[in-house]
Amino acid sequence: MNDVDEPPRGRDEWRVEVALDEEQNGATLSEALHHLQLDNEARKLLGGSVIVTRDGRFVFIYAWHQESAQEAERVVKNLMQDQKLAGQVQLMHWHPVAEEWKDASEPLPDDEAERAQEMHEAEHEGSEEAHRYGEYPWEVVIGLPHVRDGHALAEKLRGEGLPVKRHFRYLLVGAPSEDKAVEIGERLEGETPEGARIGIRGNPDDMPLPAFVNLSALKPGFLRDLGL
Repeated sequence: MNDVDEPPRGRDEWRVEVALDEEQNGATLSEALHHLQLDNEARKLLGGSVIVTRDGRFVFIYAWHQESAQEAERVVKNLMQDQKLAGQVQLMHWHPVAEEWKDASEPLPDDEAERAQEMHEAEHEGSEEAHRYGEYPWEVVIGLPHVRDGHALAEKLRGEGLPVKRHFRYLLVGAPSEDKAVEIGERLEGETPEGARIGIRGNPDDMPLPAFVNLSALKPGFLRDLGL
């Protein structure tokens, strides 16, 4: 149930892992999250849009910081109860020296103690990044093959003045209109590595975008995912 990628060192990383009892319920949960509309307070705690990936009966939700992960955990548990989906939900924290995800209740071992301040500062950075990003009616969603690709592309796009949120190898780029989102997405098709997945999502009814970005809805190549 471990993701094959490692996050960049020096960044505090959190995710929620869901192990459902039945294979088909992975798709059920990820789709339910994709269509879920949250109130303003819940969206604020999440830090805006968060990334959802699925591997069979396992669903992973990548959060921006600890508070974001805790809110995602709460939302998922409530949704599973409403949908009558059985399974286990764990809040996970990346241990950078051991280079593996572990239960968030496990303290960092002694050999990682010296990194505590660095990780605290990185968590603050993740929270500030989510706050600066704000809310956009359209988003370009990018899934890249490797973490290093995500870091390099995020820096490039920020250098162009675009609003970007990055976590692991996933990027969200805010856009003020559908035309602008399409323009960015089509341009990035020729600038991203082979194997990247690019799509756009938006809400033509001018409602807030769903907070959970379901990457399972994206197919190889460029498409429009209205998220409705």
